[in-house]
Amino acid sequence: MLVQIPRPAHFAVHKLIVADGRQGGPDPLKAHKDRAQAAFLIEALSETRPEDLIEAYKTALDSGPAWRKRILASLQRMPATAELLQS
Repeated sequence: MLVQIPRPAHFAVHKLIVADGRQGGPDPLKAHKDRAQAAFLIEALSETRPEDLIEAYKTALDSGPAWRKRILASLQRMPATAELLQS
């Protein structure tokens, strides 16, 4: 059986994008959960795999204005996580 497992850094950035998309939707708890998962992964990856994390973050920001807007909107709610991505 073939199983595809996402790369952790890309998954963390994906959670930032998804969280903003859920904000103001029918289930705001899912947005909170997505941000919490992203924060946890980003903190861990900043210590163990910082190069992968920065690469995934920059790739997502360069993927266009829609993704960039969602990522930055999520990070406005997560200043400690945003700081990790800026260092």
